[in-house]
Amino acid sequence: MGFRLKPGPAISNEVRRIVLRQLDLATSELRSIGDPESDEAIHDARRRVKKIRAVIRLVHPVLDKNYRTGVDPSLRRVSRMLAPVADGQGVIDTLNVLARRYRRALPSKAVAALRADLVKREKRIDADADARHVLQKATRALKAQRNQVKLWKLNAEGFRAIAPGLKESVRRARHAMTVAWMHPTPRHFHSWRRYVKDHWFHVRLLEAHCGNHLIPIQRRLEALDGMLGEYHNLVLLREVLLDDSALAPRDRAHCLRVVARYQRALRQQAQVLGVRTYSEKPRRFVRRVKRLWLTAAQSAADSSGERR
Repeated sequence: MGFRLKPGPAISNEVRRIVLRQLDLATSELRSIGDPESDEAIHDARRRVKKIRAVIRLVHPVLDKNYRTGVDPSLRRVSRMLAPVADGQGVIDTLNVLARRYRRALPSKAVAALRADLVKREKRIDADADARHVLQKATRALKAQRNQVKLWKLNAEGFRAIAPGLKESVRRARHAMTVAWMHPTPRHFHSWRRYVKDHWFHVRLLEAHCGNHLIPIQRRLEALDGMLGEYHNLVLLREVLLDDSALAPRDRAHCLRVVARYQRALRQQAQVLGVRTYSEKPRRFVRRVKRLWLTAAQSAADSSGERR
């Protein structure tokens, strides 16, 4: 079933299964560095680390206090180590989107030169990460967490195990959205994206327990995460234009204006989708999910009884 809590087994068992599976998959993807395929695998590994951290946040309120520290700080360090390599291709992909979307506004020669700058930058980042043995360090850190995760104990089961963390997940995302609107800085939009991604992962985890009725909100969260991820890539692209590009000043200024134009469009789209997604207050959202959870459980019990 992948990144889903299976109906039937205890939530504590499912949480351990999912986290251990994501740890193993992430470790298997950290094999090499320096080519597009390897960098994509590193991106996938970092994404799995984010999934694990999202699971930890979901169950943290009911996770036995003996296991609340240790794993997440280590995973945060791994994520930061992998970030430069994982983000490299994403910035190039965003430039390609920018070139298509604003093909009349962006000179093709400037786009080609900027793309060449980004490829060179990516190679430098890969070489630096390889020299610092980033993959080996990340792999050791991930493997070191397995034994501790196997011992995890939750102080609740069923919906009570995830309700407090789910409510906090929605609350954080709504608050981060408000802060990003009031103070539209790259840091605030990045924080909003981080909490949206957590919320998206949490909804994915719960879908099978809710009769797949959460799919619409999951799709909205996925789309919102995509918009905010694109916005983050534009922030990185802007930094390259300002600090690490061989473009002529006139071309650089022109590209910066187009980047700012696309950022404004993404902010507007994210605001509209954010209102649709977070109009429901956290407590009401959790109550709705609980009803879906209990209804699906009752339906499964009735079906099981009929088969007997």
